[in-house]
Amino acid sequence: MATGSDAGAASDTEAMADSLHGDLGLGRAIEGLLFVADRALSAAEIAGVTGASEPEVRTALSELTEHYRTRGIILLEHRNAFRLVSAPDLADYCRRLLGLDQRRHPSSAALETLGIVAYRGEATRAEIERVRGVDSDSALATLLSRNLIREAGRLDAPGRPAVFTTTDTFLAYFGLTSLDDLPDLDLALAPDNPAGRPPNV
Repeated sequence: MATGSDAGAASDTEAMADSLHGDLGLGRAIEGLLFVADRALSAAEIAGVTGASEPEVRTALSELTEHYRTRGIILLEHRNAFRLVSAPDLADYCRRLLGLDQRRHPSSAALETLGIVAYRGEATRAEIERVRGVDSDSALATLLSRNLIREAGRLDAPGRPAVFTTTDTFLAYFGLTSLDDLPDLDLALAPDNPAGRPPNV
């Protein structure tokens, strides 16, 4: 049975949802949320805050993506979460403002490692090294320190190996708006997989 406070909260949410379809506009509300958020937000989270449905939120996000396509900031999607970031072609200006060393580019080993993680979606150190044929500890450390990859969890397997995945910083660095923008590539992996992990090419 709903309490008075529950009914009041539901009424507030309905009123907010109604207002979003009026002068305020759902797109503007999403824009404000993404601006103040300190992390990427999923469509479900945005829907929960605004009272709009997820399909309505995704439609508004698509419209915002088009709106920002030629502006100084873009709407970036990474693993079904969204955030506002500076446009990739402005990276040199941003690095200059932040005092970052523009000469520090990832090594070829780091780029090879990053490519494996990006195209697989997730990969362990052992899987990466089977593809590359060499130790990848240094490359992984470099990518982690630059926030191009992150640890996404650990496998339920002997040694509980870490699983790495790309970040939204990776997308921004390479001028992508989502992983769907990656060019097609047939990444052949060695047939043996660690226990507890299915192939994911």
